[in-house]
Amino acid sequence: MPYYAHTVDGRPQDVWEPLLHHLLEVAALSAANGARFGAGPLAHAAGLLHDLGKYSEAFQNRLHGSRASVDHSTAGAAWADQHLPLKLGRLIAHAIAGHHAGLQDDVVGRIEAKARLGASAADAGRADGLVLPDVIPAPVDMSFVKSHAGFQRAFLTRMIFSCLIDADRTAAAAFDARSGHREVPATAASPSIADLDDAMRAWIGRRQTTESALNRLRDEVLAAALAKAAEPPGAFTLTVPTGGGKTLTSLAFALAHARANDLDRVIVVIPYTSIIEQTAAVYRDVLRPFDDAAVLEHHSAFEREDEATWSRDHTGPDGLRLSMERWDKPIVVTTAVQFFESLFSDRPSRCRKLHSIARSVVVVDEAQTMPLPLLRPCVAALKELVRNYRCSVVLCTATQPALNAGPSGTKVGFLAGFTKVRELALDDVPRLFTDLRRVTLRHIGMQSDTDLAERFAASPQALCIVNQRAHARALFRVIRHLPGARHLSTCMHSVHRARVLAEIRIDLEHKRPCRVVSTSLVEAGVDIDFPLVLRAEAGLDQIAQAAGRCNREFRATPEESEVLVFQSPDYGVIQALKANAEAGREIMLDHPEDPFAPDIMKSFFELLYWRRGEAELDNGRVLEDCHDHAGDLNFPFEKIAKAMRFIDDTMVPVIVPVEDDGAVAGLLKELQWVKGVGRIARKLGRFTVGVPRKVRNRMLAQRVAARVRGEDFGDQFVVLLNLDLYLPASGLVWDDLTFMTTESLIIG
Repeated sequence: MPYYAHTVDGRPQDVWEPLLHHLLEVAALSAANGARFGAGPLAHAAGLLHDLGKYSEAFQNRLHGSRASVDHSTAGAAWADQHLPLKLGRLIAHAIAGHHAGLQDDVVGRIEAKARLGASAADAGRADGLVLPDVIPAPVDMSFVKSHAGFQRAFLTRMIFSCLIDADRTAAAAFDARSGHREVPATAASPSIADLDDAMRAWIGRRQTTESALNRLRDEVLAAALAKAAEPPGAFTLTVPTGGGKTLTSLAFALAHARANDLDRVIVVIPYTSIIEQTAAVYRDVLRPFDDAAVLEHHSAFEREDEATWSRDHTGPDGLRLSMERWDKPIVVTTAVQFFESLFSDRPSRCRKLHSIARSVVVVDEAQTMPLPLLRPCVAALKELVRNYRCSVVLCTATQPALNAGPSGTKVGFLAGFTKVRELALDDVPRLFTDLRRVTLRHIGMQSDTDLAERFAASPQALCIVNQRAHARALFRVIRHLPGARHLSTCMHSVHRARVLAEIRIDLEHKRPCRVVSTSLVEAGVDIDFPLVLRAEAGLDQIAQAAGRCNREFRATPEESEVLVFQSPDYGVIQALKANAEAGREIMLDHPEDPFAPDIMKSFFELLYWRRGEAELDNGRVLEDCHDHAGDLNFPFEKIAKAMRFIDDTMVPVIVPVEDDGAVAGLLKELQWVKGVGRIARKLGRFTVGVPRKVRNRMLAQRVAARVRGEDFGDQFVVLLNLDLYLPASGLVWDDLTFMTTESLIIG
């Protein structure tokens, strides 16, 4: 009997796709993906076997109209596990078994029961001309360390899984296009790394900067980094004080380094969603005229979690959405959440892009913000990218975390940390920090909101950064009567925040009153310059970042520019920051003269890691679970993915049509009929506020928010209906979802 992989609705069988053709096409595409990191044969075998279960009468009957559910993934997994060498066959089995529903826990128990199913499908495949693999060479040039072999093989499994998912979906889309069944998403041709490096160097050559000590130091740092661009791939640090130009220096190095080493792309990992758009805009401006063809910005807003709706989501031309799944642009700007959660994910859509990370320069901006409970797995993943996937990793920050391993055979340094790390900034990094010292730091003890308000009243231009959104709102209520009082937090959508930040910069420039209360969102990448900064107690790294908003442009002496750290009697340090704050307080007391110096900052991180202990730097036991299954390779992928969630109560987006000049209304109207939603999702993302999932569920239940085309998109697009919940000064509040302003209650 003839065997088919895909049908075409309403068309005869002669235009259906033969199963053998699909398997060979997927195998070839998967092998090409795997060849990027020396694992082409493994990826080829996964592609060849992934739909082996379609060689069954039950599945073919389904293609002819039967409604019976058919498992077509397990047969190929069972055959690979039974007939290929254990360490490679089981790895492939994981990828095959999960290529629709996702990587599973205890896959061995599920596939051993289906051994006969695999043998039967293999016999039918051979009769159809399928040549099954027998011997598979191990990945080329991969090194496995005995103590980390479990983690490394679990990592390789996800990489093969990525190769297979991308190949399968690419082949399916190509068949749809050939058959006229669906349109293929259109993607613009991307410039080469060489083109972008040339554009970056041309921009550097024509930029005009004022002659100043600060700009001379920025130029020195840039020149030092570019001088090391031709070095071989590996681990690098870029340790530059805030204001030292690390954003553009890191991009310039990454492009030149990728070009010199024939790497494929630059991936910039940013801690906060709030500054992705800003960073991507800077890159686009520098790299004109390539613009969107060069730069992809990707975070988790509007992502679908239901893998079963994949085909429905791809029923139209949506090149942006496809690029977000594949990361096929030469520059990707993404969040730490998106990057690290994807590296440990069990979901097909999230894992599809993983093979694209191989042969990349990964710039981890503000590297110290990697969450402590997940720190050891994050470091292990970055190290593995360097060791076996031809990546370079650049840890880029003013407050470099102490992640280097100590001498071999000792317990000094970070456990299984980085080795042979090269610094890209000036050889004399301490001198750089001394030359760029801007502020005087003091701890002023307990300060009530009334005390803080008095300091605001005495200081026409001041910034106060607190740890909690509730504290920011409360303090703002106390000072809102003062001239120039403003509030900033992630409760405001990015267009709103951008407007407020623009007003702040204008007021600061013109010496007008400017008193700002903010959460920590201003501490990374926000270019503002206050003469006085107040900072609620936190880790020394966060205090240093806050200090980067004080005397940023050297308009005053360090003695005239104060950063005052305080404790609040009403808003204590949140549990997640207690250890950081305690270690920071101790280091500040021991080193009051210059606590931001690199060696002092290293001492802070060493103290912090020691106090947390090894176990608390891997709270989910990710590395332990991988090690425990190094022998049987029966990795608990679902458990690991759950353990690597950065935020326990995941924040989900709500669209807020405020301050939009009608833009959101037009986009929502377009969303009612359009097929491809990637471009619209990106534009709507500028008008979203992240809320806890349970809060959004309450909003929907109480009808203060509504789904847009819920039958097609589920909860992907949720728009706020009660706009009284969005306050002009402080953004979205959800304490009382029935709240309405007095004006809204007036009928007339």
